[in-house]
Amino acid sequence: MKRLRFIIIALLLYGPCDAPARQTRIPGKEAAKQPSAEQTISDRMFVKLQGEDLYITAKLDPQNDIIYLFRRCMFNRLYTFYRVSSIPNSDPEPTTKPETTPQLLLNRAYSDNIGPFNIAGHGWCGANHKYLERTAPTACNEGFTIHVDNRELRGDTRMWARSVSVTSENTILDPTRPGTDPAGREELHDKLCHETATYHIFRNSIEVQVSHRFCNPTPVCVAIYYGMQSMFEGEKQVLTVDGACADWTDTGQVTNFTKQEYPHFRRYIERSGHSYQSTYLLPEGLGDHAQIDEDDYLFVYASYGKSYHKLIGNKERVDGDTTRWRGLYTWFAEALTDDATLLCYDGWLRDGHLLFIACKGACERSIEFPPYIDLNHFETVESSAGIQVVQAAKHALKIRATQAGGCILRLKR
Repeated sequence: MKRLRFIIIALLLYGPCDAPARQTRIPGKEAAKQPSAEQTISDRMFVKLQGEDLYITAKLDPQNDIIYLFRRCMFNRLYTFYRVSSIPNSDPEPTTKPETTPQLLLNRAYSDNIGPFNIAGHGWCGANHKYLERTAPTACNEGFTIHVDNRELRGDTRMWARSVSVTSENTILDPTRPGTDPAGREELHDKLCHETATYHIFRNSIEVQVSHRFCNPTPVCVAIYYGMQSMFEGEKQVLTVDGACADWTDTGQVTNFTKQEYPHFRRYIERSGHSYQSTYLLPEGLGDHAQIDEDDYLFVYASYGKSYHKLIGNKERVDGDTTRWRGLYTWFAEALTDDATLLCYDGWLRDGHLLFIACKGACERSIEFPPYIDLNHFETVESSAGIQVVQAAKHALKIRATQAGGCILRLKR
């Protein structure tokens, strides 16, 4: 009886012995704004293919799902991610009803997200553009394939998945050789190049790989190629890491800048009143900016809220030429940290979990991350000059920056 009385008292005072331990804050370290370890969420995605419409749902964070919709879209009916949106969902697994009307629209391809070519003297071709902006298409989709867990998806399907990829094969038509159809209407019928766009989807990110194989019978001059563009909804502010906007800048004050001014720029982030989008160009292929002259723009901002990575400026293309680039789109409802000195968030490439850090100016501080950011094994992918990052604890970093810039860490699992 005495033992039973002791157990009852102990339970009242301390609770069950298997109750989760409370998280403790490391002294002197600022905690990142993220869920606790108890709020773990699934890596699984739910896939629904209905006709040609592909829906993918994943966890954006413990309180929200992200929903991707791929379909033929834009004027030229190319197959790409048409809409990215989110809905509230506190379940650990994403919704199995991806057709649900989204609460928040994050990205919509009413214009280009994978860029067109501007051929000197002949206008735009590809993506959302008509020939000389009149009526004739300048590109067409030759077909697409969907792979779920490395198996090709065929026919209407609903299933769980760990990995999803989409490959779209497009023909870009040559605007230097216009013709007419049998009814006498203006059309383009000669090929400029073959475009392959592959999208790898996981959690809050879409990794895109794009390549071109030119087959134009006569040389052309590519005046502009905007390879990677953003169609972020409700944009209010922009931050360009290693660019002119080192801190959040209102859209009305965002400026273009050149390769000579900011040669290491490859990442910009947009912020609305409720979410963020990061558009990161990897330093490979056209991402090395070798096809851009020193006085040419690397970053271009349109007054209606669209931002561009410029990848080619005034370069000739002939039959047999090839190009490629790779980039990462990442969305998040809340940053790991977004304060006066730092912006931190995470995203996913096929080959790893990435932690993105942007220093808005000189700083020296420590920051604690949520438990799923395991810093026991990480490597630096890239870093601006003057930035040092060292591990302070399993889930904490010490960051020192002598100037504005950024770094990207790959977390090893």
